[in-house]
Amino acid sequence: MLKETHSGVSTDVLGGRYLLGGVIGRGGMSTVYTASDQNLGRDVALKLFAPQAADADELKRQEAEIRLLATLNHPSLVTLFDAGVDTRVPDQPRPFLTMELVDGQDLRSRLRHSRVPLEEVAVIGAGVADALAYVHGLGIIHRDIKPANILLIQVRPGEPVRPKLTDFGIARIVDGTRLTATGTMVGTAAYLSPEQAMGSPLSPASDIYSLGLVLLECIKGTVEYPGSAVESAVARLHRAPEIPADLPAQWQHLLASMTALDPLERPSAADLEVALRHALVSPDSAPGDLAEEHTRVLPALPSRPPSILPVGVSEKESTAKTTAKTQSATPGRNSRAAGRKRRSRRFRIGSALAAAALLGGAAAVTVAANSTETPPDVVPYPSVSGTLGDHLVELQRSVEP
Repeated sequence: MLKETHSGVSTDVLGGRYLLGGVIGRGGMSTVYTASDQNLGRDVALKLFAPQAADADELKRQEAEIRLLATLNHPSLVTLFDAGVDTRVPDQPRPFLTMELVDGQDLRSRLRHSRVPLEEVAVIGAGVADALAYVHGLGIIHRDIKPANILLIQVRPGEPVRPKLTDFGIARIVDGTRLTATGTMVGTAAYLSPEQAMGSPLSPASDIYSLGLVLLECIKGTVEYPGSAVESAVARLHRAPEIPADLPAQWQHLLASMTALDPLERPSAADLEVALRHALVSPDSAPGDLAEEHTRVLPALPSRPPSILPVGVSEKESTAKTTAKTQSATPGRNSRAAGRKRRSRRFRIGSALAAAALLGGAAAVTVAANSTETPPDVVPYPSVSGTLGDHLVELQRSVEP
């Protein structure tokens, strides 16, 4: 047994390093304390399970929680720091977890004071949906979404509170081995999904249903399905949740889809988060549409790629030139091609001679070649004597028409 002072604060040290403080909360399977980590000098939350019994299923459930929590890392989930076993009583080992100590109240305590405005409901719902999208992507179902498992923290003064989801003590891996006896309901009765109430196979949609009841309670201020476990379970199978008629239509549609009797009709956690984030920027604090967006069809490409025209040449001029070339294609094109080859050869010879003339100082030849005006019939070469002059005269004769 733990040694406690008259103030209810334990003086025991667990795991050789965790000095227990006051009790934060109690449940059927565990008690949560504040604790001081003597090695790192920080405050933590320590969840100490009830003494171990001979029930193998209960042992597996507690070991599963430790394994699951150790793999999760998300800003909207309570972070696990350490795990151990309290062996001070050899015949009654007690597993414990040390977790992030959240400075704030849970949503259940928040609801005891008043209903929650739609803006705050959107923040809480989006944060929890984001966490669920993360764990669902890892094949994990929480199975116990309820106000007491949603912690609210104030990061900075003046900003909306942010939720953190905790207590994966009864979580299970999708399609994994069931850790409870067949037909046994695991979870809090008021927030069970219909499939949980009937003992049917669960899916991520089960968490969405429970979250829908939590958001509806935030808005109405009352539990939708109160009563004993049997009464609460039977009620949800006979009637749909009563959604206030004065809510915006988007909120009515969102809550109705989240609490649909058929799991296939409920939105995914990722789609739910997007819809609720939309409410944070909507003037009327209304969530976005959950309807699936159709794939957009891009316009058809042109039948031919656009032509790249030389600078200064219009598309009309280019088209005219192309048409002229096409019309000029006749059976005699081979002889004309031969003529073009001869002229090309003479042009290369002329280019070489012109380069030599440039080296010799004949600048007038360059000016005439670069001119955009129509050249005259006879090019007035400068007077050049010797062999170079003879070559220039021969060049002039070769290019005459």
